[in-house]
Amino acid sequence: MDALRMWSHLLHQANQPSDETLLLYRQATDLNAVGRWEQAASILEGCVSELEKADAPQAAPANHNLAVVLQQRGDRDGAIFHCVRSVFLYEQVEDLGGMFAGLRNLIVIHRSREENRLAMAAQHQAARVRELLIARGDLARVEEGRDRYGEPLVLLGMQQAKAPRAELTAVG
Repeated sequence: MDALRMWSHLLHQANQPSDETLLLYRQATDLNAVGRWEQAASILEGCVSELEKADAPQAAPANHNLAVVLQQRGDRDGAIFHCVRSVFLYEQVEDLGGMFAGLRNLIVIHRSREENRLAMAAQHQAARVRELLIARGDLARVEEGRDRYGEPLVLLGMQQAKAPRAELTAVG
């Protein structure tokens, strides 16, 4: 193994999130899947920064699903922050499915804040990403609520734009 590969391998190992963080993330994912969003949010809030520091693939869906829970709670500022963060992280790893799901939720959150111009901008971006997903044959996976790593994503229902406590569509 040449020096550059060895250094890259060591750097990657040093950046791994702890086993405890990954276990907590999985627990939050399971809680999310059965509709226990409050408990999931508490856990996600505790592990999202370590996942991001480690550049773990779970960082994007952790932000995505935390945004959904914060929207449900009525914390629209937090929802925007984590939703935009998830779209950014998905864009960095070129995960169009995650980007599409994040943009879709961003539309709903902006509409709930009556930010129609921002909602339209997100809608235009989502439409562009959707066309790419169709061309690649990946739209079905995204509509099932999974990112490219198979991580489950919760999608906000369009009724969420009008009533912050409306029911969520738990996917995955």
